[in-house]
Amino acid sequence: MTETALQWLPVYGLPVLVLIIGLGCLGAPAPASLTLLISGSLIASGDFEAAPVYLTSLLAAIVFDHLGYSLGRWGGPYLQRRRIPLMDRARYTLEERGGAAVFLTRWLLAPLGPGVNYVAGAVAMPMRQFTPYDIAGEIVWVTAYLGLGYVFGTYVSLIAETLGNATGFLAFGVLAWLLWRFIRHDTRP
Repeated sequence: MTETALQWLPVYGLPVLVLIIGLGCLGAPAPASLTLLISGSLIASGDFEAAPVYLTSLLAAIVFDHLGYSLGRWGGPYLQRRRIPLMDRARYTLEERGGAAVFLTRWLLAPLGPGVNYVAGAVAMPMRQFTPYDIAGEIVWVTAYLGLGYVFGTYVSLIAETLGNATGFLAFGVLAWLLWRFIRHDTRP
């Protein structure tokens, strides 16, 4: 999928950009960050214009994040009826640190972003709290990745690999820590 999507990007432009970002925000294995890097390099080469790419990327990310949130909100009552213990913990965590969780999972811990969208909706995190942190995080993500692609366009594959490894490492570290806390909490007398 990655190769096909990236071949289509220079040919079909913004619709492909929206599709890839949208799929990535919903949790599909789509190369959203790599697409932004390549779009930045295409801006630098003069093949794309900066303002439409930036605004389209930002709006696509925000809209699809909110779609994930809405899907979580729609499925949340079902999960609440099932009495899943993890939902209570997720609600507590989002009440205590929800803004930071949403903000950081837009760009620093991006692999966790789609899950946070769904969980935030499922535990009924207020949209008025979700939205500003989502927008701020997406501004950082889109600006950083388009900027890196623009400045270091000839090294896009190296940058993508390095950033992918770093964010993946951080995300899995956070997941391991959360799992450890979950297990530790359940095993206490």
